[in-house]
Amino acid sequence: MSTELIYAAALLLAGIGSGYAGGMFGIGGGVLRVPILLNLFASFGVSNELSMHLAAGTSLMVAVPGTISASLAQYRSGNMDLQFLKGWIPALIAGVAVGLLAQRYAPGRILMIVFAVMLFLQSLQLLLGQDRFHLTQKPPSGPLQWLVASSIGSLSVAMGVSGGAFTTPTLVAMSYPLRGALATATATALVASVIGAVGSIFNGLGYPDLPRFSLGYVNLLAVVVMLPGVLLMAPMGVKTANHMSKARLTKALAIFLMAVAADMTFDFFERF
Repeated sequence: MSTELIYAAALLLAGIGSGYAGGMFGIGGGVLRVPILLNLFASFGVSNELSMHLAAGTSLMVAVPGTISASLAQYRSGNMDLQFLKGWIPALIAGVAVGLLAQRYAPGRILMIVFAVMLFLQSLQLLLGQDRFHLTQKPPSGPLQWLVASSIGSLSVAMGVSGGAFTTPTLVAMSYPLRGALATATATALVASVIGAVGSIFNGLGYPDLPRFSLGYVNLLAVVVMLPGVLLMAPMGVKTANHMSKARLTKALAIFLMAVAADMTFDFFERF
């Protein structure tokens, strides 16, 4: 099998896996796509510093259709709290703008290690359980809601994970119902991925060492190959989540995040 076919098959499988994980956990799939894209880009000669930026931008673009599908599925399931989102979304957008600035100027190695640390902390919080790790006794509102949403927006877009991976554990720790947190995470991922993908294109325009078929920090070939799997599997992930118990869903999300954090940490030390 040629190298190109192996590359395409890996991208397709990444789309299938990340689409299902994104729908199930409300994370947009970026926490799975970014590590995979990092390794694939590196194997085709992309520099270590550029590969993180390219993986982040490409992941955000891939997330757009899948998060639309997952958000619609969550809305139809009755899990969306539209009143909460009215305060959440404007703050999220402000944070995304800050995250795009970080993506433009921060070294790739810094983005990688922050990615791993954030995911590890969130997985630990979920494994300890809500009763042991309450940050607040009621869901965030007012200035606190703005602070949380803007922080999630900036961190997520800088690392290409579209916000969902950070939203669910954070809201659960702030006494927000799990299924509602998952639904809010899909809406967060949709908004962050759309704005983040467009910003990633502009951030990378004119960069001299981009691989073929790249538009700024978005590799269009990877987007086209991965999208079918994402679109197919995201609604299936939502259905799986709706049929799982709260305890099992929380544990599955915690294990998933910790595994990805470990993978990113090992990858960091191998590269730098």
